[in-house]
Amino acid sequence: MSSPKEPAPLDSLDSGSGLDALEALEGLDGLDDGGDLDALAGLDGTTAVDCSYLANCCLRGDSLTQGMQIYSSGLPEASFCAYRGANPSVVVNGTTCKRSDGGTEVPMEVLTARQPPVLYILLGTNVLNRDGDYSSFLTYYRLMLDMISQALPNTKIYVQSITPVRPEVSQKSPGLYKQRLCEINDALSAIALEKGCTFLNLWEALADENGDLIAQYAQPDGYHLLPTGYDAWVDYLCTHT
Repeated sequence: MSSPKEPAPLDSLDSGSGLDALEALEGLDGLDDGGDLDALAGLDGTTAVDCSYLANCCLRGDSLTQGMQIYSSGLPEASFCAYRGANPSVVVNGTTCKRSDGGTEVPMEVLTARQPPVLYILLGTNVLNRDGDYSSFLTYYRLMLDMISQALPNTKIYVQSITPVRPEVSQKSPGLYKQRLCEINDALSAIALEKGCTFLNLWEALADENGDLIAQYAQPDGYHLLPTGYDAWVDYLCTHT
């Protein structure tokens, strides 16, 4: 039986000053469309914990997650499985990925060896940049969660929503607009519930009243985050544990 096919990853968006470190670590990622911002369901707020609580967690993701690693406003003391161009299929297929330091590793091997008590996942933007069917992405996501849950039976798994973008991003990446992203995030919320994971709606921290990435948080590409955006993201994680 052949594997489900995913769209090719988004190679790049226009970059501006402040993106060099992220671009050196990871490619630029993309997104998709349809849905209702108000319909997104995630974990309700909880009593805030200190950031040190998150030092023992592991973050699985792509360039957005790598920003958590390189900015002091992120979670540099946490452990990371974040790679350029990463998407759910690299986990499912056992793909060898390149770390930010140039070394290579297989994500599932790393996660299995670490057995982190808490795992945060944010993946998908690299394969959702084109406007169209995304069923294969959801299939891979389900398979990925099954594999991770089997390999990490004692790990608390958080599925994070795909993050909002600025409106202009869709001009070059037609799949990256808020209605479609909300639709996909609704599907991820349902998958998280189905697989016994907890869904976190990052739009509560990063989106403005229109459902766009808050301008003050956005890098010039309209998708990656400035340090202030990572501040807001970390604060959200600390109040949703």
